[in-house]
Amino acid sequence: MPHHNLTAFVHAVGTRLPGRWQAEAHPTSLAEDPASDRIWNSGPLAYTAHRSSPTHRSVLTSASGIQLYVTEHPSRKSQFVVAPMLPAGTKHDHTAGVAAPKAVTVPADPVRAAALVRRRQLFDYRVASMMAQSRAGAGPHLPVDITLGTDGRPRVTTVYARALYELLGREGFLLDPASGKCYLPETVEDPIPRTRQAAQRLADIGFSPTFPEGDNNAASASGTQGFSPSAPAGPPPLTPARTHRAPR
Repeated sequence: MPHHNLTAFVHAVGTRLPGRWQAEAHPTSLAEDPASDRIWNSGPLAYTAHRSSPTHRSVLTSASGIQLYVTEHPSRKSQFVVAPMLPAGTKHDHTAGVAAPKAVTVPADPVRAAALVRRRQLFDYRVASMMAQSRAGAGPHLPVDITLGTDGRPRVTTVYARALYELLGREGFLLDPASGKCYLPETVEDPIPRTRQAAQRLADIGFSPTFPEGDNNAASASGTQGFSPSAPAGPPPLTPARTHRAPR
């Protein structure tokens, strides 16, 4: 199937699912896809490696931090496989003992495909995701971990639905299928001020953003919240997180 047809199909399915879903702009080759390591239940995709022709995938991302991995069926040209991925901020260790949600096979008709995903997959996926995220987020605080990637751009890790909604639904972040971390797109030339703004918002509603060691020291010395001593001044320092637990 041509790549543009896969993109159009995934977008059409996403508009028919409950909640807010975003489709990737460009498909990725399965042969070069690190995101495949985060598939929770691959279903018939286990046979994809035996195909002689390369295939591509696209990912649908919900504002709640769950993702659907969509690709052509390995042996049925007119069908697709929709596989659940690990929810944001979690690893396979967090799913031990949790019943994996199903991967479903759907027709190329986006209306029928979305109906099947809603009926056979989404409810179980959301419940299982909450269990995995609860394990990953166990502890007395509500942490949001902010680090710098190898490209020098911020990455944000959290498992809490409210924090993910703020990042993905309000602040313009994307969810990397390969790492489960949130990031700002390349169209944002200087992502650090936007990340500081998002961190301040999360702190205001009770979360505890943490920054790379050394950046907090720089922030304390300058009285501002930055990622390096030379970072431009941002909003006031983060307020202490409230001690009550926010709903997950």
